[in-house]
Amino acid sequence: MTRAGDASHTASRALDQAFGAGAAASTATAPGRVTLVGEHVDYVGGHVACMAVDLALTVAVRPSRDGWWRAAGLGQRAERSAPVMAGDIGDRLFAAAVALGSRGPALPPLEIAVAGDLPASAGLASSAAVILAAAVAILRLAGRRLAAEELVAIALTAERDIVGVPCGDLDQRAIVHARPEEVLALDCASGARRSVAWPWPTVALVVAASGECHDVGGREYRRRREAAESACAALGVSTCPEIGDRWRELEPGLLPRGRHIATETLRAAAAVRALEVGDVAALGRLMDESHESLRSDCEVSTDRLDAMVAAARGVPGCHGARLVGAGFGGSIVALVEQGAAKACAAALAAVSGLDGVTWLVRPAAGLEVTAADVVGGEEGGF
Repeated sequence: MTRAGDASHTASRALDQAFGAGAAASTATAPGRVTLVGEHVDYVGGHVACMAVDLALTVAVRPSRDGWWRAAGLGQRAERSAPVMAGDIGDRLFAAAVALGSRGPALPPLEIAVAGDLPASAGLASSAAVILAAAVAILRLAGRRLAAEELVAIALTAERDIVGVPCGDLDQRAIVHARPEEVLALDCASGARRSVAWPWPTVALVVAASGECHDVGGREYRRRREAAESACAALGVSTCPEIGDRWRELEPGLLPRGRHIATETLRAAAAVRALEVGDVAALGRLMDESHESLRSDCEVSTDRLDAMVAAARGVPGCHGARLVGAGFGGSIVALVEQGAAKACAAALAAVSGLDGVTWLVRPAAGLEVTAADVVGGEEGGF
């Protein structure tokens, strides 16, 4: 059995174990996301260099036998008479169904289970992945398809409007549009995107969890977004690439946040150029600079994340390292020669205290590739 087949079997079995045998389940798998450079800029129209990775969540969906909505996975269960938000495992799974139902025929009550190796609250886009996997599984169950951009919009509706997370669109676009062995360059203002080949067969990414869980729906994330938007408004611009060097004009309370979004979007564009010319040292430096800006100007790092980044940088063969995701915990990502990957993982585990909670990842395919039976093209409309 293939890895995809194994994942589908595991999720379907989890559904049966949680709620008993029932109708045959429809399944779908969505990957996680790693940002190389371009953090905390998507919600102000910035540039991002990112990719899907080969850590994923698989969702199994079937009609409910008795009209109740049920969800299970990650050691949790949820059961209710309507797909309302209740702060549990059901929220994002049910939100995907609600968002789809708002654009077409209402869906019947569903039973949903999730399984996989993409960790929750680790800065690797598990929230977007579980919503998108559920949406694709429901599309397969209903025998429908959506254009890729429609699917991105559905996932954003679920996350922002139904669950209530003030996120940008980076995660959803990466998970839908990513190509295998390629980095996705996103313009979050226009929605334009292009893919750049990963140029180094002997260079990979080590991702390591810190053990500190983050929450993008929390107050501090909202404050960072509000400050970024205020900086843009104060300068009379609508997106951070328009700021240039004008962040120096900001009043002291906004200047650090404005400097981060202005310089981070430039670093993301430079990262794409480094990939295009195969300059791994330049990409490593940009990742280092990104972390320093996230630490000092955006103030989303933690002592443990900083220590892990420093430990990775101290390993020969590591070109650069940074926190990944929104911060306030989560994970770090290090750009390393493959021969140094084990030493880097050991150094990171020594700091985090989490033996084995590291992953060697490479650019993976998004849903336009892996779910082409229901995602892509211009046809659609659920």
